[in-house]
Amino acid sequence: MPVNTETHVNASVVLEKDIYEKLKVVAKREKRSVSKQIAYLVEKMLQDEK
Repeated sequence: MPVNTETHVNASVVLEKDIYEKLKVVAKREKRSVSKQIAYLVEKMLQDEK
């Protein structure tokens, strides 16, 4: 799926393998891709910072 560069950025992250494996489990349970799960968690964290 192409990224709309007017509203989104394509960012890479480096994760430890064990963190990535845990993230995959959570993403699957939540019916999200790993990328969408990371975006969700970051958005939630930023909202909680308010």
